[in-house]
Amino acid sequence: MSAAGLSEGRLWAVVLTDHPDMLPLLLAVWRLKAAALLVDSAWGERLRDTVLTHSEPEAMVSLVPELSVSRLNIARTHEPRQGLPEDAALLSYTSGSTGDPKAIVMTHTRLSTTMFAAAAAVVRHRGEAPARVACSMRLSGSGVLNLHYTWAVCADAAVVVLPELELKTARDYWHRIEENEIDQTFLVPHLIELLNHAAAARPGTRAPPICITGSSPLSQRTQDRFQRRFNVGLLNAFGLTETMCAAFFGEYDEHGMGRNTIGQPSLLKARLRDASGKVVEGPGEGELELSGPTLFDGYFRNPSATAAAFVGSWFKTGDTMRRDERGRYWVMGRLKDVVMKGGFSVYLIEIEEAVLDVPGVQEAAAVPLQLPDGSEDIGLLVRWLPGTPSDMAALSNDLRSRLGAVRTPRRIIEITSPLPRTGQEKLDRRRVLEMWRTLSEQASNDPARVA
Repeated sequence: MSAAGLSEGRLWAVVLTDHPDMLPLLLAVWRLKAAALLVDSAWGERLRDTVLTHSEPEAMVSLVPELSVSRLNIARTHEPRQGLPEDAALLSYTSGSTGDPKAIVMTHTRLSTTMFAAAAAVVRHRGEAPARVACSMRLSGSGVLNLHYTWAVCADAAVVVLPELELKTARDYWHRIEENEIDQTFLVPHLIELLNHAAAARPGTRAPPICITGSSPLSQRTQDRFQRRFNVGLLNAFGLTETMCAAFFGEYDEHGMGRNTIGQPSLLKARLRDASGKVVEGPGEGELELSGPTLFDGYFRNPSATAAAFVGSWFKTGDTMRRDERGRYWVMGRLKDVVMKGGFSVYLIEIEEAVLDVPGVQEAAAVPLQLPDGSEDIGLLVRWLPGTPSDMAALSNDLRSRLGAVRTPRRIIEITSPLPRTGQEKLDRRRVLEMWRTLSEQASNDPARVA
């Protein structure tokens, strides 16, 4: 790679792609004492421009269609590397298109400490380190990069890149896992639902891999169904970009199956703060706050977002949790993904879990509705599996029996295209809401798709 004319110790934008030279490229950037701004190849032009303008990288590096290094002529408003520590390794954006860009600086020290701790956590669970780690997700950001590639490096394991897990590849997933002698795999809840619906039975000719999930809340129903169908324990982990990687690693029961709890924190300290602002002592519920040596220092070039995110040294995650008498944590949902309806707090995730339990449903997303009188209700987008006849009125009645009148969505709209998701297969709530608004205006012309 030619870096002629480019200085050391700067920020380079690296376009992520599933390519065998991706890790050598990152190592080369680091060898030049530069930090890598991670750019998702699927970002739209507006988001990419916003991120580049905010971060001001010196160059853009891409491996597709071939290796290229191009200088970026961005009007600079900051001093070079302002906000970047000397040992910065990665710059990862959690958002950027809302006018309030939030990026996390991952230093070499914190990243390596976190990843070696993650590798050690798996050894405690499994009894030995994995030799082969599977990646079946598109390389889209620091989450996929660290949970597969960086983790594997720290565990001294090989990475086996499998076909991206989607509907057309789900059936043979377990065959590929066994064929490639996979010891560890990471699956987000959306992909677990997909396997529950579409995967063939696991051959079972060799010991099952350690399976880890995270990225978004995992329902007890989805976890139980996965473990019954495939006889594979599923560990419920939890982490954030702000914590470099997973900070909780779940827990097995006495039969080797995963419990729905995320367990207790590793490396970091955790506490809960209730709605009144009081720190919860002992068992209880509240917003999770984290503190410790591997937590980020603050958002890159965004002091207002940093100030809003911390109480002293404690980071406010925005995730609501329950802690039991043994100090184990259970994910309840996101603070902002709650609808107040009829005097009750209704989490959007609990609506989606109930919908996904209906036979034939492939995807679902609940949205908050603002009614003319100022009150809130719930809307629902639902996509059926191919070949499944849709009966929206029957679905509404089914949900009423499952959820009760208060939690039943006021309006349901059928969709035929996939729901918008982020790189780690989380629902992109902002774009889901935009989809809802667009479809709501069109729905009156197609009453069969609305309930």
